[in-house]
Amino acid sequence: MKACFKKVIRFDYLTKLLFMIDTVAILLLLGIVLFAGGDGLLMVLPVVIIISGLIYLRASSIMKDLKRMKDNKVVGKVTGTMRNNGNFYISYQYDVNGEVYKKRTMLLIGPLLKIKLSKMETLNLVIDKENPKKVYIADLLYK
Repeated sequence: MKACFKKVIRFDYLTKLLFMIDTVAILLLLGIVLFAGGDGLLMVLPVVIIISGLIYLRASSIMKDLKRMKDNKVVGKVTGTMRNNGNFYISYQYDVNGEVYKKRTMLLIGPLLKIKLSKMETLNLVIDKENPKKVYIADLLYK
């Protein structure tokens, strides 16, 4: 199992939201350069640079966690799924050293993956041994 940077951007809610904002900012930057002759470039360029940096920092932090936790696998039981305003929530529980933890994760995903995840009964998870509340869904983030 190897963590994938592209999958982190695709399935981590905050990283994907930042990526979508950055994409719009880059398109706005291109529009300013092509159609406005560069007027307003200094307003949008710092936004693009800052958001790109935030995406890199967030995704690389998650990648470090995933590399460190790759051998700490548990199986979680899906307790519920919910769709709300285009977002998809998946609730699950998992057992670590006899203690049951419950978690709900929000995902920005397409309709086919929503259908697939809503039919799943178990999830493969990776956990942090020092902090069992820190968990990632291995099925989504590893190749």
